[in-house]
Amino acid sequence: MKIQTLAPPLIVPKRLTVLKALQSAVINAKTAICEGLYQDLGKPPEEAEVTEIIPVISELRHIRKHLKEWSSPKPVNRTLLHFTAKAYVHYQPKGRVLILSPWNYPFNLVMSPLASAIGAGNQVVIKPSEFTPNTNKVIRHILEECLPEGLCTLKEGDARFAAGLTSEPWDHIFFTGSPAIGKKVMKAAAENLVPVTLELGGKSPCIVTRHADVEKAARRIAWGKYINCGQTCIAPDYVMVHENIRVRFHELLEQEIKKRFPLACEGKPTDTGYGKLIHRHHFNRLQALLQDALSQNGKLLFPQYSDENELFFGPAVLEMNKEANQALVMQDEIFGPVLPVLSYSDDDEIFDQLSRNPKPLAAYIFSANNKEIRFWRDRIRTGGFVANDILSHFAHNNLPFGGNGSSGHGRSHGFFGFREFSNEMAVMESGPGPSGAELVGAPYTDLKRKIIDAALKLV
Repeated sequence: MKIQTLAPPLIVPKRLTVLKALQSAVINAKTAICEGLYQDLGKPPEEAEVTEIIPVISELRHIRKHLKEWSSPKPVNRTLLHFTAKAYVHYQPKGRVLILSPWNYPFNLVMSPLASAIGAGNQVVIKPSEFTPNTNKVIRHILEECLPEGLCTLKEGDARFAAGLTSEPWDHIFFTGSPAIGKKVMKAAAENLVPVTLELGGKSPCIVTRHADVEKAARRIAWGKYINCGQTCIAPDYVMVHENIRVRFHELLEQEIKKRFPLACEGKPTDTGYGKLIHRHHFNRLQALLQDALSQNGKLLFPQYSDENELFFGPAVLEMNKEANQALVMQDEIFGPVLPVLSYSDDDEIFDQLSRNPKPLAAYIFSANNKEIRFWRDRIRTGGFVANDILSHFAHNNLPFGGNGSSGHGRSHGFFGFREFSNEMAVMESGPGPSGAELVGAPYTDLKRKIIDAALKLV
């Protein structure tokens, strides 16, 4: 694919008009979006609205509300050397950007970065997942309906096609997906020195301390882990619960899961609140992870059911012993409705477990002790840290979203997404009179020597 000639960027008022039209189109297409998500992932319409449509509308409204403020020049303080100069930061569009999105939230994770990229004034090419054709069709219709020609192009294809796209000299690449594919994207981008945002994943831990509200912890973990059939990059990947409350936590967690997904817990794919896996390869992978855990003394908290033909994989909770770290579920990101639970007796056991995996995309703690929360906040290296809740930081428009190290580079959402797609250009306009360089440059005189000596004392 040849990179097209870059058109002049849209001025801010035009961007606002486009974003408003995009917001209206999303609202009008709500039913079609829900239908596409149901066909691709079995998402209940309520879940589709809460996790895919509402966040996109909220992001668009937030950008429209603040775009004039964000895009205005930001003056900086004068310095001794530039005492007559006017200096400021100018947010300039990066140019032509590529957005590569995954299959697990195929509407949200296309439209939210698109909103940021348009808000920053860029031209955009989107490559959505080939595994969500029905959602992609709706997205294409929305874009063709409300965006000016040439502003955004949707390209569909497989992994080989995506690899070809990443080899082009873009001005920025925004990728959401697995760490393994993220490495390939970053390697391809490096050939052209293209800046990259990587929104990846990892084994996000969840700590339930002896000071936790156990009922709240069980209720919110059950929601955050099993929404979207566990296929969420910031879902808790494993839980560490203090041994003093282990039995009570297990009881409450089982109750919560069965209350939320009664039919799924009985092996019935007809549960209207529970989705399905994306494809057979993912089904087989999760089956292998579960069987490996069971072969290494993992115990199911309650029976788990699955149906390969329906791509149905019911909720599973594994009680793992402290020697279970050789199990694959404790090594690889699960990305499905399987939740290992370990007990601990002291903080050293938590540190030991955290040290076994790279920095996660998110970390969660349930505790009513603020000192305990701050202790772990300052010691866990993660993209996001949440106390007494699950997933909710993703929907906070004023917080940056992103990873740390192997779980991602760069930030998205709100101002942070606008800045990610912008070139923060330094601008200096020289003022009247001699510049600082003229006052201290060659030829060097006694007066200039005195000025330099004075400057050394003032800087």
